[in-house]
Amino acid sequence: MAEEIIPIDVSAMPELRRLAEDVARTRRPKALRVDSEDVALIVPKTSRRSRIPRGRPTSADDPFWKLVGIGRSGKHDIAVNHDRYLADAKTSTSE
Repeated sequence: MAEEIIPIDVSAMPELRRLAEDVARTRRPKALRVDSEDVALIVPKTSRRSRIPRGRPTSADDPFWKLVGIGRSGKHDIAVNHDRYLADAKTSTSE
């Protein structure tokens, strides 16, 4: 289980506040160094919105499904002609 993070209010500490605001603004972590040793890390708080966006679901009649298993069909030029194969699959479902 992860340790609990203890919050520290830096409102009355101008240098730390400026550093924290810079990390939040740039979204880049910064290391705090004493002499030549890193002793702490300030990282931007992650938001729930920063997750990977989800794609739209596909339906059973989506032309994409016609490509499933095509690697075993003997066609070896899929990487080059994938647009043509998608267009063929789309036109065959609309006819």
